[in-house]
Amino acid sequence: MSKSVWLTPVLALPSILLPVPALAQDAASDDVVLVTAARVGIVQSDATSSITRLGEAELDARDLPFLADTLRSVPGLAISRSGPAGSLTQIRARGSEANHVLVLIDGVEANNPFTGEADFAHFAFDDLGSVEVARGEQSALWGADAIGGVIRLTTARPETGLESSARIEAGDFGTRQVSARIASTRETGWFSLSGSQYASNGIDVSGLGGETDGYENASVNLAGARDLGEGVRLEGSLRWLGYDSQYDSDTDYDGRLNDVDRLSRGRTVFARTALSAGHGVGSLALEHELAIQLTDDRTETFADAISAGEALGQRLQAHYQITGRWQTGSFGHRLTGLVEQEQDRLKAFAGPGAGSNQSRQIETRAIALDYGLDLGAFDVTASLRQDQHELFENATTWRVGAGWDIAALNGRVRVNWGDGVKNPGIYELFGYFPAYFQGNPALQPERSRGWEIGWDQSLLDGKAFWSIVWFQSDLEDEIYTDFSAFPSTALNAVTASDRSGLEVSASWGIAPDWSAFGSLTWLESEEAGVTELRRPEQLASLTLDWHPRDGAWSGAVSIDHTGEQVDTDFATYLPVTLDAYTLVSGQLRYAVDPRLDIYVRGENLLDEEYQDVVGYHTPGRGLYLGLRLRNR
Repeated sequence: MSKSVWLTPVLALPSILLPVPALAQDAASDDVVLVTAARVGIVQSDATSSITRLGEAELDARDLPFLADTLRSVPGLAISRSGPAGSLTQIRARGSEANHVLVLIDGVEANNPFTGEADFAHFAFDDLGSVEVARGEQSALWGADAIGGVIRLTTARPETGLESSARIEAGDFGTRQVSARIASTRETGWFSLSGSQYASNGIDVSGLGGETDGYENASVNLAGARDLGEGVRLEGSLRWLGYDSQYDSDTDYDGRLNDVDRLSRGRTVFARTALSAGHGVGSLALEHELAIQLTDDRTETFADAISAGEALGQRLQAHYQITGRWQTGSFGHRLTGLVEQEQDRLKAFAGPGAGSNQSRQIETRAIALDYGLDLGAFDVTASLRQDQHELFENATTWRVGAGWDIAALNGRVRVNWGDGVKNPGIYELFGYFPAYFQGNPALQPERSRGWEIGWDQSLLDGKAFWSIVWFQSDLEDEIYTDFSAFPSTALNAVTASDRSGLEVSASWGIAPDWSAFGSLTWLESEEAGVTELRRPEQLASLTLDWHPRDGAWSGAVSIDHTGEQVDTDFATYLPVTLDAYTLVSGQLRYAVDPRLDIYVRGENLLDEEYQDVVGYHTPGRGLYLGLRLRNR
């Protein structure tokens, strides 16, 4: 199928959405609505798994350009950035691998079709309304890439009438940032059009005192929905993301970076069109969704301004989903069925006759069921999915959970148990650098089984909340790179990876003008008694937000701590321990009038020297001055 055919259903989206301001959101619920818990919207009090939601208030309090830094506030998430802004940024959930976390942007899978993981280096969006993070085995609901969790990003929806906003910011390291958004909502639908640009001169990633490695990022996003009448709605999104990222590389293969001229250029499209409908059959309420999603990713690398190769990855997904809701006496039931088809097209080209040149196409199909039972104070959930893959045996995954509200204690106990699967990636199966790394077509999928038990507690008449979760997962057939052979290759581990820990999260509305939220994580992640790489044993975060309703001044401060972690020194191929570090960020705002804010923002205010990856240097203290305009 040609690229133009793939894009046909989504390129028509602007003409459908732009002429019609769209449908307002349903009336706000007294409780938070989650999507990652059941593939359809359910209130948070009915969810049985561990899900953290960052809404507009939390995103504004953190107010950092890159989403990865905001996600440091979520329990169980470890961030690894290979240098400054624009460098490879990985997220590991509860000790899983970076490619074990599924990322959805407005419902579109953002994981790179080649590597199987989402690079958070380029997620500098200024138009998000919420972020959901579901931790633990989620494959029974979301498929193979969700073996360790799901992160869902959703574009902000306009609240009333016509809204517009703009931001301009500049500061240290030659950093410039500009963004703008216009959105509208009416009875017939809603739309949001936004764009942003970020640029930085960067730092010298190698630390050798050579030229700096800069970064440029731009994105444009159109999202919206239109009510077609009779309970039928058309919705969609189209996001374009482009970047140029300079970096240093180990060109003499001694395990140390050299100060060289290297550039990675990426262009990605995330697109989705969905038709949904709702109707009743007697006492049965039915919801239907037919959706097509496209991820189109192109990356080209340059060495000394000469093209060194490019990789093209396209993922086309389509699904039909039906949900029924009904009551039998005091029992509430929810049952969702899913049929899904996915096609991945991948191509690598490094010049005529290059050994790394390849073209692949892979298809998968899936069927899934998710059931929820509401008994008032008691909830039960169960999910079952089968993935049919043309390269591997069919994989069946499952998950069961329960939650019980204990009114006398203002608390809720939750338990979950399930498994997940992760198929080998294209690089691991077929290789990409034949002189140094060869693929292994005999690889088996990774499989994880785990459980969690949690307690959620409300305090002070709902003004404060805390949650504690104990979890454990066992990963079998983990895929790793064997550097003892040359060329290196990917193998399945013969021993299991054991991961366990404790997560604590809390929020507190201290006073009308003050609020705070934070988290603590303790993690053990070992294989055959050896600590796994880039899994800090301790993580902690605290954000304090001061936001007077009537005052002109406001501000916030965030403290994010990452404990000691083990990495590999590729100069010796021996493990090394990276020091713990604490990053402090904050902002101070002054409202010139209700529509205009002037602010100063700081990152790494303590000027901490730290590394997430051996040999990759990171920026020191940065201060930034900005203007923000809002009209709503």
